[in-house]
Amino acid sequence: MIYFKQVFSTLLIVVFCAFQLSAQETMTKEQMLAKKAELEAEAAKYAGEAAALQAKLDALPGWRKGFVGTAGFGLNGNNNWFALTTPNASSNTIGLGINAFANLIQPKYFWRNLLNVTVQRTSTRPDRNISPIIALAEGLDLSSLYGYNITKNLAISAEGKYTTSILNYNSETNQYNSSFNNPGKLTMSAGVTWTPINNLVVIVHPLGYEWNFPGELISSAGAKVGATYAATIWKGIAWSSNLSAFIPYTNGAGVVDYTSGAGTIRSVDYSTAELVNYTWLNGFSMKIFNGITVALNVGLRGDNQIADSGKIGLATDNIDGISVKGLDLQSYYTLGVGYTF
Repeated sequence: MIYFKQVFSTLLIVVFCAFQLSAQETMTKEQMLAKKAELEAEAAKYAGEAAALQAKLDALPGWRKGFVGTAGFGLNGNNNWFALTTPNASSNTIGLGINAFANLIQPKYFWRNLLNVTVQRTSTRPDRNISPIIALAEGLDLSSLYGYNITKNLAISAEGKYTTSILNYNSETNQYNSSFNNPGKLTMSAGVTWTPINNLVVIVHPLGYEWNFPGELISSAGAKVGATYAATIWKGIAWSSNLSAFIPYTNGAGVVDYTSGAGTIRSVDYSTAELVNYTWLNGFSMKIFNGITVALNVGLRGDNQIADSGKIGLATDNIDGISVKGLDLQSYYTLGVGYTF
């Protein structure tokens, strides 16, 4: 009997403690919201401290490196969809974009390097019985900027920048061929670099020379201006932007004789203003999981010589009737899944 009473008493104590604990854990909605807000405030406090420490780490001398690679693929097709003007059309697009940087930042000097590679192939077939039309948007853009600080935000600097086509497509032979330096552009310049904030670099180089390839394209002395910006613009969304422009002082020889295997097929006379050119490259990336990102690359360019060379090279008849020197906006975009580290 005594043993039974001890067991019964212990059971009552356990039940009583369980009810007490349950009562303590049961919270009203208002109490839960208040607790949640308290925890979020605490988390925000530590996040702010971590961001402040990261800012101090970013300001330390040394190398900063980054890479974003993007691969995109798309399909589009119609089969007897007669509401369309091309009821049996189909197309596919494959794109690859690479953005990378390697910057050495020291108290007295800096060395900033940028690389951008884009290859985008579009195949369009107006009808299943017609051979596809292949179009390429591609190019390599490489720049290296060295500067020696004369104040906290101002430096004497020099830059080398090289851009080139990578591939071309021959529709007659259905082959891809290397097109390095055809067209290509090398710019060497010197002047000053201004860094008003950590993520923005502005260059103004009045001493510059731009070589255009192949040889018949016009090269000239001029001023190089540009700006580079890279930052996280929203939670998990990064933006990098590179704007580069060249303003010539003279039109050099002025006349470009665009040629083919048969010789000169069109001569174009350029003024100094018509040789002004610019390129603006933008990359956006949104983190998904463990370095996997959704990335968008967008490029805009205005360059009369490159645009006219492309128009004339693709033309099969009425070469003299082609509109040139219009400074048509050239553009590309690649949207896809990428990897960043």
